[in-house]
Amino acid sequence: MYYQRPAQTAALVEGNLAAKDLAEALQLAGFSLPSLYGDFPTLTDGALVHLGGASAEVVRELAAWIRERV
Repeated sequence: MYYQRPAQTAALVEGNLAAKDLAEALQLAGFSLPSLYGDFPTLTDGALVHLGGASAEVVRELAAWIRERV
C-alpha cells in the first residue's frame, strides 16, 4: 500500500491548480494541451505539472505565438 504524505497531497493539489490556470490561459490564446495535469512530486515535495500530450503541430504553433509576443 502506498501512503501519500500531506506535503505530497498539497503539492498535487497545487500542481493541478497550476495546470488548470495554464489551460485557461492557453485557451484564451486558442491552444489546448490535452494531457495537461498536476503530477505527483518525485524527489522533492514540490508541485509538478505534466505538460505532455500535444501534437508537434500545436507545440510549434504555440512556440511561434510566444515568440511573436516576446
